[in-house]
Amino acid sequence: MFMNKINLRLKPYDLFAKTLVGLSMTLIVVHAHAAEESPDAVEDYRRANDLVELHYPVEVDLPYREHRGTHGFMFSVNYENVMLDRYVSVIDNTTFYQDMFGETEFPVYNLNLSYKYNFALGSLTANFGVGYGSIKEDATGVEHTLSLTKYMVSGTFIMDALFAEPYVAPYGTFGAMRLGLTESNPTETVNGNIDMLYFMQAGLLIQLNWLEDGVARRSLVESGLENTYLDVFVSKYEPSSDMNDPDTSTDYMFGAGIRLEY
Repeated sequence: MFMNKINLRLKPYDLFAKTLVGLSMTLIVVHAHAAEESPDAVEDYRRANDLVELHYPVEVDLPYREHRGTHGFMFSVNYENVMLDRYVSVIDNTTFYQDMFGETEFPVYNLNLSYKYNFALGSLTANFGVGYGSIKEDATGVEHTLSLTKYMVSGTFIMDALFAEPYVAPYGTFGAMRLGLTESNPTETVNGNIDMLYFMQAGLLIQLNWLEDGVARRSLVESGLENTYLDVFVSKYEPSSDMNDPDTSTDYMFGAGIRLEY
């Protein structure tokens, strides 16, 4: 009987340990109950059929060929040195371009906006543009002025998938344009239009991202600017299909500009 009483008694450290366990369990239950009744608890209102849209950042460390999308846009500003050496004055129908302006070329400045479709072999672009240029000379002793306005639509194939990065991308363009002409001398001014003529262009896009690699990466993340190119090219105007129009055809002309890809 004496031995049974000793077995039923708790030693001091056993009592302490059991007390701690009891208190811990009580605190856990109280805390869980309070969280269920707390007005500040966050309730999940999402349903199983809710759609979640995820936005993945551009992986700037991947080469251009690997991270570019299927669609894009391009914007370009360029100029070409134009010489209309077959042009005859629309004022008197006898004086040639060289007689009015000598062998002087004049710059025509162009703006182009392009939709770009990327695929395995490179890319195709649909281009819409405008251009303007003017020359004023007095090679004959009489001042003549000729102004040219262009409205263009064209298509371009760019070989920008040759390398992981498009350090150099050859391209070719074929298109049609409508020209507006204004010719004047001290006594007369004549305006005219050439409804449709074709033009060709071939060139190289030279990537400039490497000049400021950090700026190029930041521009890609912040504004979606994929590439900045130096654009060097030759272009040629074909004669108008209307025999009554002035001859504004040209030989190959050099040009240059800047092209941005988004």
